[in-house]
Amino acid sequence: MSAESAVYEALVYACSQDAQLLKPAEQKLSEWETQPGFHLTLVKFFSDQSIDANVRWMASLYFKNGVLKYWRKNAPNAIALEEKTEIKKILLMRFNEPVQQIAVQIAVLIGNIARYDCPHEWLELVPTLVEVVQSNDLLVQHRGLLVLLHVVKVLSSKRLQRDRVHFEELTTKLYDFILNLWDAFTQLFYKNIQEQTSLDLCAANLEKAIISLRILKKLTIYGVPGPHLAPKCMMFIGVVFQRLKELLDCRLRLRQLEKQQQLASSTLSDQVERFIIKHMKFLNLFFDTHPASFVEFIPAAFDFSFHYVFHEGTNLIFEDNVITFPNFAIQCLNLIKGILSHNLIHVDGDKEQIINKAKNEFFTPERLSYIFEKIIMHYFLLTSEEFELWDSDPESYVMDEGGDSWKYNLRSCTEAFYMILFQKYSPMLIVELQKFIAKSQSITLTETTDVSDLLIKDSIYNATGLAVFNLFDEINFDEWFTQQLLEELKFKTHNFRIIRKRIIWLIGRWTGVRFSKSLRPQVYHACLELLHPSEDLAVRLTASKTLKNIMDDFEFDAEQFLEFLEPVIALLFSLLKESTECDTKMTVLYVMSFIIEKMSMSIKLEVESLIQYLPLLWDESREHEMLRCAIISTLALYEIPSPEPIVAFIYQIIEMSTNVNEPSHVYLLDEGLELWLIVVQYSKTMNHDLLKLCDNLLPIIEQSSNNLRTCLAITQTYIFLCPDVFLPRYGKDIIKTCHYLLSDLRAEGVVVIYRLFLTVLRVAPKYSIELLRPYLIEVFKEYYNHDRFLQINQVYLQMIARVLLLDQVTFSMLLAELGIPDALEKILTTWLTEMPVVARSNEKKLLALALTSLITVSNDVIFDNFAGIMSNLSETLNDITNDDERTGTKVDSLILTDENEEEIGMMMFGYGFIDTENMQNETPHYDRCRTVCLQDPTHVIVLKDYLQSQLIALKATIGAERYQSLVSRIDLQILKELSDFVSLGIPLPVQELQ
Repeated sequence: MSAESAVYEALVYACSQDAQLLKPAEQKLSEWETQPGFHLTLVKFFSDQSIDANVRWMASLYFKNGVLKYWRKNAPNAIALEEKTEIKKILLMRFNEPVQQIAVQIAVLIGNIARYDCPHEWLELVPTLVEVVQSNDLLVQHRGLLVLLHVVKVLSSKRLQRDRVHFEELTTKLYDFILNLWDAFTQLFYKNIQEQTSLDLCAANLEKAIISLRILKKLTIYGVPGPHLAPKCMMFIGVVFQRLKELLDCRLRLRQLEKQQQLASSTLSDQVERFIIKHMKFLNLFFDTHPASFVEFIPAAFDFSFHYVFHEGTNLIFEDNVITFPNFAIQCLNLIKGILSHNLIHVDGDKEQIINKAKNEFFTPERLSYIFEKIIMHYFLLTSEEFELWDSDPESYVMDEGGDSWKYNLRSCTEAFYMILFQKYSPMLIVELQKFIAKSQSITLTETTDVSDLLIKDSIYNATGLAVFNLFDEINFDEWFTQQLLEELKFKTHNFRIIRKRIIWLIGRWTGVRFSKSLRPQVYHACLELLHPSEDLAVRLTASKTLKNIMDDFEFDAEQFLEFLEPVIALLFSLLKESTECDTKMTVLYVMSFIIEKMSMSIKLEVESLIQYLPLLWDESREHEMLRCAIISTLALYEIPSPEPIVAFIYQIIEMSTNVNEPSHVYLLDEGLELWLIVVQYSKTMNHDLLKLCDNLLPIIEQSSNNLRTCLAITQTYIFLCPDVFLPRYGKDIIKTCHYLLSDLRAEGVVVIYRLFLTVLRVAPKYSIELLRPYLIEVFKEYYNHDRFLQINQVYLQMIARVLLLDQVTFSMLLAELGIPDALEKILTTWLTEMPVVARSNEKKLLALALTSLITVSNDVIFDNFAGIMSNLSETLNDITNDDERTGTKVDSLILTDENEEEIGMMMFGYGFIDTENMQNETPHYDRCRTVCLQDPTHVIVLKDYLQSQLIALKATIGAERYQSLVSRIDLQILKELSDFVSLGIPLPVQELQ
């Protein structure tokens, strides 16, 4: 079998639905893609129109992927130059591809090649395309335009300066030609419509006009650096407005024809709408990209948009008072909004004046009043489509789309436009809005009130809510709320759901601006009523959001809300269960969590009754991993209660979310670890289930992921909780794994791990030496070499000092195991040099205590550095000693007792515990850390007393004469400072004392 036959057979099998044929074919094609001639073969296949279309499409797909991977000159296994030349020659030979999908693939892949080869290595591409577009063959003409579109699209996206210059040169050559094409095809389409030519021919010419416009858009936006300096470009912009008017008239005629012939909406009218939207998007993009060049068209843009969206031209986009072309209205409103809100910082002074003049001349009080009325009486009214969505899918109806929804949703767009208008012209619009509010207040509702009156009230309330930040000094909302809105909430018939939903939303908007504290309980009661299961689901969801907004206010009083807490949580849980969409469930759960957290900040809550719902919700959320994340985050807000069922449920969640063998851990791990940390912090004793969770800890640590710090914090909390049980069972493996990770971590990670080791030394002094013994030798060696960052060297020194205080024999053995004669000398001299830069007083005192313990050791290295040791001890004593206010005596400020609660807290946060940012004063974990802190040598041993006893012991050991010799090496100023703390046992020179 020849190579081409083998490739063809593989492509045939690659189109198969049979996995046994598909997988081997894909593997073969993947292996062959680096072989010379493979891509040329693919081009020949998809260019051969006698081959099955599926096989050709597959060949074009593989070739397109090959271009992306192997067309660059410096790519691994790059396609040979000769093969590239032949491929490009074949691609430009035929433009009569009959299958649209394949034609699009070919256009895309030619564009991808153009990205690499244009303009210098494919000079004939653009001239060939221009020639093809002028062909008399309609199909060839369309395919040529399609290829040209993708070539221009790719070249316009290149951002290097030389590429932009090349594209500008290309634009200069093509602009007039494409502009004439756009005009010619559009005019030809009009002619076809007038002569009632076949729909296929009309659609073909319209499609070519659309493609020409898309090319023209890229050339104008990215290929003309200063459009206002290009007459043809400015002429084109001016013509666009006229062309849009013609197209809108054409659309109306087509729709009338469809109506007369009782046809459904045709593809042609849809294409016309698409063509109109392309023009409008071009205008919006042109203004965003070249605002200075658009200045002279601003009056035309205002008049055009106003005419069709608010004035006489609305008959072209409305039928029976229902909008039929919302996308066009969106584009018009966005154009006006963009001009109103645009930052003029990049526009020169003269043009800024022109813009401001255009705004002032257009937005007169009369016109603003007219626009305002149209917005409220037309665009803000609820539509039949919105009612259908409300009835069929209330969760989607109330979903807050946010983001860029104003770009594609008419209501969001109108509201955004309204808010910009209100911001720019608030004095005039406040007066207009007050008139409408007065109108709404004059409408007295009854059970038989017409729906039209309800819709008008809803629209006015919506306008009021959107403008609250401009109205707080203009409207007495407290009076409005008590005298009218509360009464209107009491109507429970079906149609009044419109008013109930809007009023509770309006209240949520106003409470964040100005609302009496004394009236808030009435709002809570109203929300409680609207959360009832018998209420409309959309109203309930809106009430839940309003409740959150009311509580998220600096004037919120937890005591006022306390009586509503449990019934509200119960009703929210019922709402959560009835919701079907995951996003809705997460929103309601967030509201529940927010309420609990907000209340917990002010008062002590009994949370057992509040979190009893979460196990039920967990079982119902099997399909929604993100909802389970939210449940875990909610649990993390509470103090973990004592009832066994809840604790067992929490352990189950932690086990599932942190087990790397569970598929769901990918989604739940972060939240599960946070919950685990909080559970251990709140646990008073160790139990079997809590300890068993640690089986999941080591695999997560081994991953050395972003969760490493949290895992080490969990490890530390276990060490504080029960070191005698945890360390013998898990300590050895965790320490070994952490040590293994050190080589892959940055300085910050190394410090965190060694601080965990310090915690082990601090909490379990006896067992820790044995546990860390294999790794301490590396600490000594690294500090001896002294080639790490300062922060790492300092934590090494802390460990060395701890070992020295705990076990001098181990300290000596480790020095001996280094096998370096000057190990003690170099470590000690480095220690003495770096000790003054240690910032934390407790760490500095630890080093001083360790040095003091060395004084009585009979070693020449210590005697040689005696003066340096005493100098550092003197500095430390000065740093940590204060004068007692009552007795006037000198006291060690780091000595702590149970009475020094504030000092204990500050000292613990300076200890360098891994999870100090998560430590809460009222947790059992805090109490355990506090106990360790009170027992630490730095807070138990008085440094000056310890130094005194060591000096006495030293003098007794080496004799008075040797002692006198050692002391005489110390600087006399240091001796004077030391004499303020200890008795040196020798007389100081008289002249120095004076």
